[in-house]
Amino acid sequence: MAAVPPSAFLQGAPMATQPEGWGELPCDLIRRIVENYLSCGIDRRRLSWINRHWGETIRDMKLPELPWMFLPSTSTPMFFEPVTRCLHKIWLPAALKSGMLCGSSGPWIFISLGYPERQFILYNLCNGEKRGRIDLPVTILNKEGMIHNVWVEMAALSRPPSTAEYTVAAVVRIGESLVHTIATWESNEDHWTEIGTVEDGVFDMLFYQGSFHFLTSSEDLIRLVPEGLSFRMESYHVKFRSSKPIDDYYEAQETGYILRRYLVESTAGHLLFAVKCTHGSRKTFDIKLLRLSVDDAGQARWAHYKNTMDEMIYLGQASSVSCVSQGEPTIHFLDDRMVKSEAEADHYYRRDMGGLQPHVLQVGWYGYRTPNEESRFSYRAPDDIGATDVPTPVWCKPQSGGSTTD
Repeated sequence: MAAVPPSAFLQGAPMATQPEGWGELPCDLIRRIVENYLSCGIDRRRLSWINRHWGETIRDMKLPELPWMFLPSTSTPMFFEPVTRCLHKIWLPAALKSGMLCGSSGPWIFISLGYPERQFILYNLCNGEKRGRIDLPVTILNKEGMIHNVWVEMAALSRPPSTAEYTVAAVVRIGESLVHTIATWESNEDHWTEIGTVEDGVFDMLFYQGSFHFLTSSEDLIRLVPEGLSFRMESYHVKFRSSKPIDDYYEAQETGYILRRYLVESTAGHLLFAVKCTHGSRKTFDIKLLRLSVDDAGQARWAHYKNTMDEMIYLGQASSVSCVSQGEPTIHFLDDRMVKSEAEADHYYRRDMGGLQPHVLQVGWYGYRTPNEESRFSYRAPDDIGATDVPTPVWCKPQSGGSTTD
């Protein structure tokens, strides 16, 4: 937006009511600027940081806060707003730029670093280094009472760290082991606490309706249940496995397909399971959505999920979210293929990022394939976003209002 002097909005106003500068503009003019010129949530956020007056005025507008995509990079980390297709640079401490992203909750992201020393950090993208950094342990106390080094694969928060008694749960690897272990951490502890191992591996995790949930490679669910001062794992054997037919179909057709599985809470409060199919070197072309259904006998199954409202779903490991939108139902997805660039060593493509809109094909939301490009869109040209040396992006969702404190 081109710079416009305050006087341009105030022609004809009495001199006594004219503000001295941008910082004291009347609330109605601030609202007009935001509504008419700033469709990007990132631009609105930055404008709310001008001062308390601007922040309170913009917060009172109760504008929808859609998720942002955080694109990591050792050189230029960026925010991307998928609805308006806006791309913004973001400042990040140099020591954190090379870290792998392991999940997010609101504006908080989990960053795992292996060089020059192993670190695991919870970082607030809106508050920055001084008020938004929590260093988490890199060791675990196992069930035998021994302490070992860990590598965190993914993590999730129970509630914002600004509140009391929050918990972090994570999927970790202990020492040189490749086995996934579920662990938890409380703010007064020096180590992670081992809860149990998952031999067949974990695809995704989500804090849902007061409990941490984990999706295993067999598409069963594990839920953490409080027990004394710790937790125990409660397994749900899900009778109907949605992606087994998908596995069989693609294996029979051609090799090179990548299946990604995610957990996400719908806007109506359902626990959803998403299966995304991508050709290794091409584009995502198939997404299926199902919801967890438990009958009176306690038998769980994945049932077809039929979207009945204008819902936008954003899929990413340990960072999936859903929002109500006034636009068309859309499934947004990240490029998590880990496909290496042929032109740049140790870089990964970010070409498969965009959305699928099932209404275009006029078929069920819960399962459809995209045989043409009309139902699929890319966010930007690949050259605009480029390859990166730090995979993979995550979604983050800042809170409304001025400077974020959660």
